[in-house]
Amino acid sequence: MQKAIAKYGLAAHLSLLAVAPLFLFPFCEAPKIATAMLWLSLVGAWWIMLEPSLRGGEMLHDARRRVSLAIGRDPLFWVFLVVVAVAGLRALNTGIAMSYDFETRTWSVLQPAVSVFPGAFASSGALPFAATVALAVVVTGCRHALGSSARMAFLLMASSLSGAAAALLIFLASRGNAAASAVVAGNSGWFYHSGVAFALYLLCGTVSLFAAFERHWNAAVLLAVFSVGGNAAGMFVFSPALDAAVFAVATLLLFIAVFIVACRKLRGSGEFRMVVVYALVMVMGGLLVVAALPDGVVSARTAPFVSRDFLPSGLLDCRRVLSEAAFKSWTAHPWAGVGLGAFQFDLRFGVAAADWVLLPRGVAAVPNGWWQLLVEHGIVGTVVLALPFGLLMFTYFRRAAGCVRARRLPGPAVLAAPLALAALASTAFFDCSLLRADVIVVVGAILAVSAKSFPREMLRGNG
Repeated sequence: MQKAIAKYGLAAHLSLLAVAPLFLFPFCEAPKIATAMLWLSLVGAWWIMLEPSLRGGEMLHDARRRVSLAIGRDPLFWVFLVVVAVAGLRALNTGIAMSYDFETRTWSVLQPAVSVFPGAFASSGALPFAATVALAVVVTGCRHALGSSARMAFLLMASSLSGAAAALLIFLASRGNAAASAVVAGNSGWFYHSGVAFALYLLCGTVSLFAAFERHWNAAVLLAVFSVGGNAAGMFVFSPALDAAVFAVATLLLFIAVFIVACRKLRGSGEFRMVVVYALVMVMGGLLVVAALPDGVVSARTAPFVSRDFLPSGLLDCRRVLSEAAFKSWTAHPWAGVGLGAFQFDLRFGVAAADWVLLPRGVAAVPNGWWQLLVEHGIVGTVVLALPFGLLMFTYFRRAAGCVRARRLPGPAVLAAPLALAALASTAFFDCSLLRADVIVVVGAILAVSAKSFPREMLRGNG
């Protein structure tokens, strides 16, 4: 019992931490979501130190000592401390607001308390700070405290929880819940789509389904209804057509790789049973969408796939105008950026009067995640945020090179990272979803799990 708790208890806590924003964002304000994530991060960190996965013949106190030493020697852990510190100071560096000068009769944007340091508007920095803390906890746990089976259990539980969140939102929307219906309807001026997070968890669910068949987790196969079907429904309903199409291609490529590996590793007709299960849960996800949502919503979601016109009308003009405004704002604050949540004020001065007709009502961000990242975080903030992901990618490619030299065939989980990054990087040119708290955490988890999925004999050190 102790071994089972140590192996899967930590995975359950980390998965709950990663998925928490998807359950909370329709119903809670960002500061409340940040508070919940910080408390869950504390519990997750506690479990990492107290209940890490046990290796063969290892006692619990030996596992704790091993994990503690590994974390202390990991450069990524110390980088995370810097990232968390910068995010925390940025969340506290407020003061950004619109100001009106009665003498000159002009509007201006007030700078944060420390203008040379990245700042934030009001409480806009709380959720990014909580996301960096959650990212540090989840990635550290996946790198050092979870064994191979526990990492697959983490993917299975996290993707199942996210699929359940998607199914819950769709069901509540069908029952007329205002918050859920607002998420389904979307906001033309809001370019942070939760469907991208569901799409990333769909990749996790695809990998975890193979792991369930490989490890004979027969009861866990039933969770594919949520880990695959629920996330597929969430990706279709809560993301733009372009994002859904890109991630659908990524999912298809990953499943092909999973099937090829399954043909080599699963006994009997296991690979065909896996295909049947995958197809059935995909159909169930489609039936959920058709049965729960009005015909008009379903038709609107399927229309771009029929016409093959994946870009909404006017998006390119809107993107051009807002990108030009973002460039003007960034050149005025290249190092520290304008501050989190502050671009909504700067664009009032950077957009010409004639161009406002091209913008949706209530627009507050650029439909280009790379520009949004640079204009609000600045060069310093962008580099700081990119550091942990750069180290995770370095670890991935170093271990991939070792696997190639040894001529070993890794599992399909190693392909989740490059496919997720490629899909996310390409869709980021048309929305800001890569900056969502839930997306940041799951991307870090996918990178960590993929790197650890290369054959263990090829690994040296803790990097």
